Amino acid sequence: MERIPADLERDALPRYVVVEGAIGVGKTTLVGKLSERLDARTVYEVFEENPFLADFYRDADRYAFQTEMFFLLSRYRQQEQFAQEDLFSRFSVSDYLFVKCRLFGGMTLREHEFSLFDRVYSILGQSVPKPDLVVYLHAPLDILLERIARRGRSYEQDMDPEYLSKLLALYTDYFAGYSDTPLLTVDTTHVDFTCNDAAIDDLLREMTMTRSGRREFGR
Repeated sequence: MERIPADLERDALPRYVVVEGAIGVGKTTLVGKLSERLDARTVYEVFEENPFLADFYRDADRYAFQTEMFFLLSRYRQQEQFAQEDLFSRFSVSDYLFVKCRLFGGMTLREHEFSLFDRVYSILGQSVPKPDLVVYLHAPLDILLERIARRGRSYEQDMDPEYLSKLLALYTDYFAGYSDTPLLTVDTTHVDFTCNDAAIDDLLREMTMTRSGRREFGR
């Protein structure tokens, strides 16, 4: 059942929203909260299905290509199924952009590996649905490391902080020049969406006002 603030019109909200950001920033939590409020379909990235991920965090050079190719094909399969459904029949919320494949691949793969990877990505990406709004979550590195440690996912325990630092910089650079869709950037350092209904209400209001360009929330 939808729970939209009384001062908002349902039709003013974007139909398909993607929440993005670095590991540990709170994407999955926010997608869950938005899904509850909007009675939305969800598209969650399934990390646990990647059999190479734990090995990648221990030895990135050796397992990067297998890891990134698995994620690319897994994400494409999800997006293909999603695109076959009626995008306008109800709200939809996802915790990743498909371009995430290319961002991670460019950071982790050797030049010849990325050349092959990028060719496959370019072919698959042509049929991926485009969101109406991207919500970009960000927070400082120390906050991300603290959250990752607190949630205790086994496959993340060997993650190199330097890897996360590079990933954070990658996201910062990418979204600094992002213009593919309306963009709402959210500083989650002091914003807790886990149990703060007022914060979700305020975010929904910001979402209705982000119809073009970019806006900032949470500073």
